Amino acid sequence: MHPDRVVVVGVAGSGKSTAARELARRRRVPYVEADDFHSQSNLEMMASGTPLTDQDRWPWLAAVRQAMRSKQDVVVACSALRRDYREALRRADGVRFVHLVADPDGVVERVRGRPGHFLGVGLVQSQFETLEPPEDEETDIVSVSSRGDPMAVVDRIEAALANVSAGTAASPTFSDGDPDRAISTSELRGLVTGIATTQIVGAGAKRVLLVPPDHTRLHSRCGEVTGTLFEVLRLARCEVSVLPALGTHEPMTPEESTQLFGTSIPSDRILRHRWREGLEQLGTISAAEVSAVSEDRLAVPIPIEVDRTLLDGWDVVVSVGQVVPHEVVGMANYSKNLVIGLGGAPTIHGTHFLGAVCGMENVMGRASNPVRDVVDAALDRFVVPRVPVLWLLTVMEDTPDGVVQRGLFVGHGGSSGSGGAAFRDAAALAVRCNIDLSPHPLPRISCWLDPEEFTTAWLANKAVYRTRMALMDGGELLVLAPGVTRFGEDATIDRLIRRHGYRGTPATINALQDDPELADNLGAAAHLVHGSSEGRFRIVYCTDPTAGGLTREEVEGVGYEWRSLPDTLDLLHVTPETPTGSRVDGDGSSFEHIANPALGLWATTAAFT
Repeated sequence: MHPDRVVVVGVAGSGKSTAARELARRRRVPYVEADDFHSQSNLEMMASGTPLTDQDRWPWLAAVRQAMRSKQDVVVACSALRRDYREALRRADGVRFVHLVADPDGVVERVRGRPGHFLGVGLVQSQFETLEPPEDEETDIVSVSSRGDPMAVVDRIEAALANVSAGTAASPTFSDGDPDRAISTSELRGLVTGIATTQIVGAGAKRVLLVPPDHTRLHSRCGEVTGTLFEVLRLARCEVSVLPALGTHEPMTPEESTQLFGTSIPSDRILRHRWREGLEQLGTISAAEVSAVSEDRLAVPIPIEVDRTLLDGWDVVVSVGQVVPHEVVGMANYSKNLVIGLGGAPTIHGTHFLGAVCGMENVMGRASNPVRDVVDAALDRFVVPRVPVLWLLTVMEDTPDGVVQRGLFVGHGGSSGSGGAAFRDAAALAVRCNIDLSPHPLPRISCWLDPEEFTTAWLANKAVYRTRMALMDGGELLVLAPGVTRFGEDATIDRLIRRHGYRGTPATINALQDDPELADNLGAAAHLVHGSSEGRFRIVYCTDPTAGGLTREEVEGVGYEWRSLPDTLDLLHVTPETPTGSRVDGDGSSFEHIANPALGLWATTAAFT
């Protein structure tokens, strides 16, 4: 059942609270007064006649959005005078707006008749100066006159709402996706060539930065997309560089780059992101806003730092990525590719720890969640105003016949533009293609980890993240990890994982209090939480030390169980080519095998609601 969330907007004194309250009564749904979510400092500022700034409003709007999400159907009264304020509320999903149109004289008269209200007559003018009337592309909003009897106003609102649907203020520039769609290699090349010709070369771009994922997304088709873009743009005499969105990952070797992109991109055009240096701080998501989106689970500021290369005056930055369930940001890609993939240590640590304290089960597979709220806000406020971005997003599905591309989505700009619309469409398709729901918890799961893609536990623990909502209490997860030779992607993270291990949330919180180095690397702490079963199911890492894999002592030292990989493969009758599906081992015991946990999310129907 889709939510129906109606927001009545307008300047203070337009009568929106009266109208919204009566509309909620008629619909028999909850009523939310946005003014109730203002901080005490906001109320004091407005009472003194001081207009609020954006820094004052963002935490307030985040709190209102969280209140909307907590209710399936609701009517809200909220000023939401600017389009970006309305966009912040649109992220609650299923939102329709009613703009109550008022004249200044009528508003002044109404405000004067409300003695003791925090907003006085002196702020009426600033309200009209801030107001941005709905634009034509805001198709989810209707305007209604606030004149006359309040009951008549609500009658007009009900009539107007019959002609407007929930949605967004924009559509993707290009959208081709369906659960039954299969985009071939030749089709993809033709589509990408057309996009490059019309959206990049045709727009006059000469300096272009391509931002794809690294080789840990081998099955995303993003390597093919990037290689095609590079070839087309070089033929058009564009200056093109490639900056993979590494996040905390190690840079690709020349062999890994060739494996991902092919041979069309010279090595000197592939730049390196360094997440601990070469960064510029663009701004900060305040502690108050982090507290609001996390419902008071975390109240620390998150600085937003990005690679300076991103800000180097490009005519367009083309972000290429796969939308798929993700353990930190809910659905991978879009804003994550730039804000985290090209982010600095404070940004990565802060967002990862936010996801950990909010709980993976509340984040994974959901396009709307606290971490996504923060990352999208960072993109919209700090990146898009300085960087023209074009998004190319793929959706893939792992089928018994191999990995199939189900969609390609393209858009420009931030959340209120076609870029945000492209991501939302891609995420909706990914839910249908990449989330495998079981009616009952599974007692045993095995996950094969391609040694060319998974070389550290930092990456390989996708086997833990993506299956935890499907495993039964007391169940067993077999992590088949032929290529895992260390824990962290860099020496610091590796050392911290070995020191503290995957021993659950309480142990990690205690370690944060006792270990300053861990406290300075909150992303590592988040990983330790994510990689633990919290004692609910067994995690068995299967490696081959004779081939350079982690040893039994190393695996058991971080709190996991260990088994020999060759012996386990013999028991399971599993090879690298074994497709995802239900199987029976040599002892006659059943289990669910997953060929690549990075391509989906597995959960029970009850766990994923």
